[in-house]
Amino acid sequence: MKLDRYLMAAVVMAAVLTGCGTRVEPYHPRGNQQQPQKDIVAKENKTWQISYGGRKIVDGAYTEEIHVNNVPASQKYLVSVINRANYATYEGNVEEFLKYEHKYNSEHVYNGAPQVIQFGRFRHGTWYAFVIALDADNNLTGEYAYHKFTAEEEEPSKEYLSWLGNWTVSDGRISYDIQLSQEEANQVYRVDGWEIRDKAPSGWVQMDKEYLEASFEPSDGRLYFISQYITTYEDDDLNGDKVDELFLGIIDFDGVTEKMGLIIVEDEGIDLAYAEKDSDESATVLPCDIELTIGKEDFKGKFFTMQYMYQEVKNGNWHYYNDDSVSFFDSAGSPLQVTMVRTKGEVNIPRSDVMRNGNASLTGEDKPLRGKVYQPRSERRAVKAVKL
Repeated sequence: MKLDRYLMAAVVMAAVLTGCGTRVEPYHPRGNQQQPQKDIVAKENKTWQISYGGRKIVDGAYTEEIHVNNVPASQKYLVSVINRANYATYEGNVEEFLKYEHKYNSEHVYNGAPQVIQFGRFRHGTWYAFVIALDADNNLTGEYAYHKFTAEEEEPSKEYLSWLGNWTVSDGRISYDIQLSQEEANQVYRVDGWEIRDKAPSGWVQMDKEYLEASFEPSDGRLYFISQYITTYEDDDLNGDKVDELFLGIIDFDGVTEKMGLIIVEDEGIDLAYAEKDSDESATVLPCDIELTIGKEDFKGKFFTMQYMYQEVKNGNWHYYNDDSVSFFDSAGSPLQVTMVRTKGEVNIPRSDVMRNGNASLTGEDKPLRGKVYQPRSERRAVKAVKL
């Protein structure tokens, strides 16, 4: 794989406020890690109760409720929700699952019951909800309770269906023919074709082995592009070392006391841009607002662009696949008009059958489906930004 630009990771913590909507997405464990837990013996506590409370609307946001009951007031615990396919990968090894959740999913710790916990929307299918006990020092005790439940897919609305089909996305310089297909009714689309170009210039990496997911917002009918983990694979150009592939947003930082330039907003599940219909046949794509603190300076502005990139797991160095992408601003900082125009007839989205760097095709099975606790935008945790 050609490395068009090399990115040295200089990580800073940044409090973020995005200006579109609150997206709650499955997560990939790249941060917020605890120290590995020593060996434990799993023991189910059948007196603790955990149940699925169904879908709700909270302050205009679509959420799912998990209820916890009959847990003593002094008992600390985690709540983890995982879909059937992902839980199956543990092959019945409950101890390994508990240790994994403790290592990567310890952001929210609860005490006692009853508790009603709001999660982001679940995809349809079979899910497992767990209560995972902790001691006074937040270490695993091995005790747990679980509940298996089914989330049903909704009937797709007319507004959701109106985005399905083939579109050309363009900023006047670069264009992609993309295809939107149904991934989860009234919630998620599959997006094929991003960073695939007709008559691509020399050095361009056609991203024809992966796809994105975009969100539908029922309250405003918009299509939202979000930052997301794609997969992890071994890169032959890096001697077989593992890399995490992601789709992330970039800002153009014009600091005074901090170094100017492009900065990756590293977290997943953040709104990057949204598409709003101008007519049945066309839409305008607009960047979302974001506020960051970088070093001693504050940044308040919009995303500059969004594109595929990857990070070396071993040392954290960043790379991206292509020098340029459909962007919201040109190199001088002037706004570009990004449009989506519906394409008539069939569009064949090219899908490569050739393995990239010796790796199999990247599929939706590489996207972990985990329940993630819903947080209002005002309470959203700090995120990472990386200077390019």
